[in-house]
Amino acid sequence: WNFPFDRRNTVSMIVRLHYDDGRSEDHELLNGVHIADYIRRVDVPESEFAFALGGQQVRHLAITPKRAEKIATIELLKGSDRSSPIVMAVTIER
Repeated sequence: WNFPFDRRNTVSMIVRLHYDDGRSEDHELLNGVHIADYIRRVDVPESEFAFALGGQQVRHLAITPKRAEKIATIELLKGSDRSSPIVMAVTIER
């Protein structure tokens, strides 16, 4: 139940990048900004409509690391709001 059902710009998911040197960096994905409900096409400013899947939308967004160092792992963490973000795929580009 994401935007527009819930219109608050709360943290729906956190993408946490863990670097080889032990440091980490968080990228907060906000409901209504990055994330929208899948049930139908609903555009939000910081992600793009990718395609329809069974009448529901799949959206695309990109996260750019702030550092050039090697990333060891990536965590996808649920934010503290009541939304239910769904991740279909993660790709990594050098």
